[in-house]
Amino acid sequence: MREVQTHKQILVSIDSISAIKKFKTIKIHNLTCALGAFLVAGAAAYSKESYGATVPFALVGLALLVSAQASRQASLAFFADREVIQTAYGTLPEAATLMTAIRSARNGNRWRNRAAYELLVWWHSYITMLV
Repeated sequence: MREVQTHKQILVSIDSISAIKKFKTIKIHNLTCALGAFLVAGAAAYSKESYGATVPFALVGLALLVSAQASRQASLAFFADREVIQTAYGTLPEAATLMTAIRSARNGNRWRNRAAYELLVWWHSYITMLV
């Protein structure tokens, strides 16, 4: 897998992984713009001469909130011995499936779920392609 900070490819034994943690992130600029749009919509609603600007700014703020929710990403951190290795960011379902595949491999249920194995192979090729 590729490490996020150094972009080096690292080979980690599944047996050496002691814990896996999922980190979720959201693009903060969408939330900031949504807050600004809601602030302008509130000011327009309070103003005597808003000329109908309340609804358009509220809709823009709502659209930005929806886009912020849709742009959520996740990364996995593997705790192996004394070091932490973090993967590149991907979507939340991809990270959940990768986490399930690695946990099932650690528990001895090696690749019963074919889709999880294929996603693991795809994730590895995707991260390799990034750099």
